Amino acid sequence: MFAAYKGIVVLALALFIAALLQDEGLRKQAEIQPSGFQRDVALHITKPLVSFSRALHLTTPRHELQVAIGREDEDRIDTQVHLNLPPPATTPPVANTPKPRKPPKHAKPLFTAEHPLRVWVAGDSLAQVPGDALERIGGAIDVVGVESRLSTGLARTDLYNWFTRIQQAPRQLHPDVVVFSFGADDAHDYMGGAHVGPFGSPSWIAEYRRRVDGVTRELNAEGIYVVWLGLPIPDGPGFRKSFPVVNRILESVARKRSDSATFVDTWHRLDDFHGRYTAYLRVHGKLTQIRLSDGVHYTQAGGDLVAAQVVAQLRSRFRLGT
Repeated sequence: MFAAYKGIVVLALALFIAALLQDEGLRKQAEIQPSGFQRDVALHITKPLVSFSRALHLTTPRHELQVAIGREDEDRIDTQVHLNLPPPATTPPVANTPKPRKPPKHAKPLFTAEHPLRVWVAGDSLAQVPGDALERIGGAIDVVGVESRLSTGLARTDLYNWFTRIQQAPRQLHPDVVVFSFGADDAHDYMGGAHVGPFGSPSWIAEYRRRVDGVTRELNAEGIYVVWLGLPIPDGPGFRKSFPVVNRILESVARKRSDSATFVDTWHRLDDFHGRYTAYLRVHGKLTQIRLSDGVHYTQAGGDLVAAQVVAQLRSRFRLGT
């Protein structure tokens, strides 16, 4: 009996020490929960733990490990939507006003293996496989980074603030093109802890469009072309309702800024001849698995198909040599 009690005490002590070493992460997990009783309890428990650990410098090992793997901001909670440009002014149309002339077309910029097109790929878990596929293409395309963070997006800035990262990346990576994959994890009734109405409601759509358009305009102002990857057709009813909502927003923003952005329709690129979900397509005459068993993510072959579509649409804006 004494041995059992001793074991329980040792286990409890070990869990307490682990909590002290991981308390910054526990604090963030408490902060990002939806408002309610569970969040209040979690905050009440983790706040004194953080204060105690910081006083004894017990948070240092975790932070040094995060710095070593390039995730020093992992525990920081930043919910600000960093958009520096003011929203575009809207003026009512004036009757009998002639339409402005389109500017003359200029020659497409030429990129080669010696002077490649610099591409940054970023987004949620759906960004990784197409990004890796673009890296394999090589030649006139130089992928300067593939950043994929599970369960993140433009809605939950409290989980990971992509707006902050998007402000940093142009200065660090100097991309000519940014390829974004967002939206699979954005079907929430709140954005960064702020309720904006139910998912898919007019207020939700307006705020999400503001974010997509704001990111596009800010990168365009830096001379960066933006590619929005649409969400692929999923297997199952849940995502089948939310993905089209996001796709319509992404496509409308890209269409509005067609000179400096494009939308890649992965939904219809990866469906079958009847417009239904399929895990297999014929690629070069061979039946090939293009989707993983979860019905959402891509296989390598599926990523290759998406990357090929990205390159095809980039060719309408750039000359890609050998």
